[in-house]
Amino acid sequence: MSRHAQFHEAIVTGAERLTPNMVRIRFGGVDLGRFVSSGQADERLSVIFPLPGTDRPPRPTLSNGIYGYPDDATRPPMRSYTVRRWDPVAAEMIIDFVVHEGGVAAQWALAAAVGDRVGMTGADGWYGPPVDAGWQLLVADMTALPAAGRIVEELPPGARAHVIIEVIDPADEQRFETRGDVTYQWLHGTGHGRTESALPAAVRAFPLPDGPGYLWFAGEASASRTVRKYVRGELGWPASRFEILGYWRVRKEEWLARFDVVRDEMKSALAHANSVGSNKNEARALYDEALERAGL
Repeated sequence: MSRHAQFHEAIVTGAERLTPNMVRIRFGGVDLGRFVSSGQADERLSVIFPLPGTDRPPRPTLSNGIYGYPDDATRPPMRSYTVRRWDPVAAEMIIDFVVHEGGVAAQWALAAAVGDRVGMTGADGWYGPPVDAGWQLLVADMTALPAAGRIVEELPPGARAHVIIEVIDPADEQRFETRGDVTYQWLHGTGHGRTESALPAAVRAFPLPDGPGYLWFAGEASASRTVRKYVRGELGWPASRFEILGYWRVRKEEWLARFDVVRDEMKSALAHANSVGSNKNEARALYDEALERAGL
């Protein structure tokens, strides 16, 4: 069963303001006990929110061979989030939400109370350094801060990592317990739809250590494209040495309007990228190039 063909109802068991711009929600419930972790430190799932005027999300159904919500009237809002922590014994999950004005997920998280219910899909993850990686560069904005934190906490003893994280406010910085040998660089006030992200410049300025390494980057889509072009094009790294993810897109509505004009062309470009790419990273890079040629 695919990630999106899974559904678990989760019940809020606690909520706290973690930093000025992040809320931590704890989830439990019998149904959530069926969740099976992907085992990857950056695993993400879709959180499914109740429709307006309801107190729980509708369960997806099987229609015309597709497991989901067949029409707009029954399709609830859903957003992708990192599993910050999963305790299979207690069947407890923690998800950290970046909060801001507007947005279904942010407003739900700000008002979340014990007993509130959401749905959750299965989870996928991408973080996977090669066994010979002698060092890691982990880069994130606030949307990927929960994933970066979990990666750091799960590093094996002595693993070398440098972490670059862009946050909205200095008070949004966090500290993580780790067995790794970790250094940090915090960037304040840039990115997050307010200004251009400073992460691509920080990646370029990072002095690469000797020996084979690994880069994990997650943030805004245009920033991830810039970093992918640098790592893949200028550094010439093979796909096994990096994972570069676009978690969100600034001015998404404007971008979607432009995308709709060339949707069929981009659908063909995606199919071509998946057919000729030697792996998922190569396919993602080829599709990214097609988007850029289309002005997207």
